[in-house]
Amino acid sequence: MKLIRAEFKKTLTEAVSYYPDYIVALITDLLLLAIVINTDGDSGQKVFSYVLWILAEGVLSEASMCISTEKQLGTLQNLMIKPCSIVGIITAKTLVWFTINFIKAIITALIASFFIKTENLFRIEYIYVGILVCVGIMGLSYILSAITLIFTKVASFVSIIGYLFLFLSGSIMKVPDYLIYTNPLSYGAHYVLQLVAGTNSFKDFTIFILISGSWLLIGYLLFGFIFKRSKQFKWTY
Repeated sequence: MKLIRAEFKKTLTEAVSYYPDYIVALITDLLLLAIVINTDGDSGQKVFSYVLWILAEGVLSEASMCISTEKQLGTLQNLMIKPCSIVGIITAKTLVWFTINFIKAIITALIASFFIKTENLFRIEYIYVGILVCVGIMGLSYILSAITLIFTKVASFVSIIGYLFLFLSGSIMKVPDYLIYTNPLSYGAHYVLQLVAGTNSFKDFTIFILISGSWLLIGYLLFGFIFKRSKQFKWTY
């Protein structure tokens, strides 16, 4: 908890100092949303799928960017002497950014609600859907972090991967059935449709947990495996 509080304090301090960056990011998200909701399909579904993507994209990028920045500055080894594990540090950073992106996602949805008329845009069940999606995406974040330990510049491609996930969210186009069960973001958007239609079942929820849990476990184990061999890699660019 001390680590999380410290990260929150640091992030809030940065937010106050560099608030224009956050304003620009919010405006960029809104402009992209304006493009998304004008594509074919149900506007309400597109808004929520887009909101899921905002949450997932934030979780996806933070850990690998943290590793990349530390390597660029030549301070990655400093993380080894801290009382908290490196997994704990990047997880805390990701949790803080998840909270920030959660607030940004709510603001985005609220603004969107003024321009489109749709029901079921705000439901309490959406919270646990978003959390489960991000739990699974955290696994991919661990994988990208592990690869960044080996190939530092992998972090440069995170934004591209993030935009690829925008398509997998179903907010731009319908996700093919064979892809829905391959990742937590696609299945999360699919599960929301079931919630709205009232056709979701315990089986669907179990599948959701298995998909997200599998991604998290695989990512965590892979990061641990590669990190044990990290001394064999370059510690800087």
